[in-house]
Amino acid sequence: EAKREMSSSVKMLRIFLSALLLACASAALSPLVLRPGRITLRGGAASPSLLVVGSLNADVIVPVARMPEPGETVMASDTADAGRVFTGGKGANQAVAASRLGATTNFVCMFGNDGHATALEAELKANGVDVSKCGRTDRPSGQGIVLLGSHGAVSSVVIRGSNGCWEGKTQADYAEAVKGMSAVLLQREVPEHVNEAVAAAACEAGVPVFQDVGGEDRPISDEQLARCSYVTPNETELKRLTGLPTSTDAEIEVAARALLARGAKAVVVTLGAGGSLLVSEADGVVRQKACPPPSPPVDETAAGDAFRAALAVSLAEGGDVATCLRFASAAGSYAVSRMGAVPSLPSRAQCMALLP
Repeated sequence: EAKREMSSSVKMLRIFLSALLLACASAALSPLVLRPGRITLRGGAASPSLLVVGSLNADVIVPVARMPEPGETVMASDTADAGRVFTGGKGANQAVAASRLGATTNFVCMFGNDGHATALEAELKANGVDVSKCGRTDRPSGQGIVLLGSHGAVSSVVIRGSNGCWEGKTQADYAEAVKGMSAVLLQREVPEHVNEAVAAAACEAGVPVFQDVGGEDRPISDEQLARCSYVTPNETELKRLTGLPTSTDAEIEVAARALLARGAKAVVVTLGAGGSLLVSEADGVVRQKACPPPSPPVDETAAGDAFRAALAVSLAEGGDVATCLRFASAAGSYAVSRMGAVPSLPSRAQCMALLP
């Protein structure tokens, strides 16, 4: 009887070991992929967590038939949106865009001391953005004066306001905020020392950094470029940063490679109706055509922010570069078809509806 029980136990042990070996073999076919802030199976659809650090503005819409010449006064067009105030600022736009696209989004900004700040904070919260790490200052909120021309073309003047009040912030101040994030998004409507401190903290934590170079016209250091996983200028900003021409795809590639030579890992250049171009050592050159908007363009204010947020979300979800660029193109195209910055930002379903 004892021998039969031992034989049965040995048989069960063999079955268990066989099942264990089979499970290990299956795991080898679907290896775990480690990304900053999460572990997921390859191709998984885990919701990424994004940290956006940047500006928050009250955007005043000023529609004009044409831009004024120096020394000239022109009257704003008498439209329903003339003088309306929308939530904006590159940081806020990207935070709301990421949230609407399904990412868990944390936003760090500096709220002002005026009535705009109350309304802006409420808008962010209503869009599911976590603002618990934001600061407050005794300066008025930042503002964007948006001169809206025909066919949605935009020229803007940004009043820094509370966006300039980040005194004394260092890398250590952001170490906790970047923990567990899938990516960090930065822009250039806040002081450069803020971007440098956040990027340094993100690099220390192994979190990818997306640096939008739109905003204030100022140099960017080699050290900051080296911290960036993706640098995302438009063609004008690329020309400004490198001093090189950007009139053709070939010229854009040369200029983008100049940023790679200074330390950037990948450069994604947005070209408006011309689409986008990615240049990196890992992926070479990837060209993406513009996605047709769902209706005629009316306001391009937040199109670039929608594109950049969608790109970061899609890449953090594990998508390949070409797929991520298509998704980002759809987000930017949707945004130009709606008035205002935050009101124009699409949901994931609205982006997917534009893709073939």
